[in-house]
Amino acid sequence: MVIETKDLWQGAYVLAEGGWLAGFQVRRKPDGKREYIFRLTGDGVDDLAQRFKNGDAVCNVRKLKTHVSHLKQVIFGGDSASRE
Repeated sequence: MVIETKDLWQGAYVLAEGGWLAGFQVRRKPDGKREYIFRLTGDGVDDLAQRFKNGDAVCNVRKLKTHVSHLKQVIFGGDSASRE
C-alpha cells in the first residue's frame, strides 16, 4: 500500500510505526508557496494514516521525534535521494 501526505507529523507517525519513505516531492501552490508531499509505503500504512487522522495514534515518542527530525532534514537538507 502507498499513501501520500502533506502532514509532517502524520508522516513521522507512519514511519515510526513501520512505514517507509518511498519518495518526496515539492510542489508550488498558485500563491507561490511550496508544498511538501511525502510518499509512504508499507503494510497497513493506510490504516496508520487513518488512525492518526482519527486521533487514535499511539507510538513511541522517541521514534516519533526521530522521524520528525528526519523528515525536516529531507525538506530542508535537500535529501535528493528520495525525491521523485
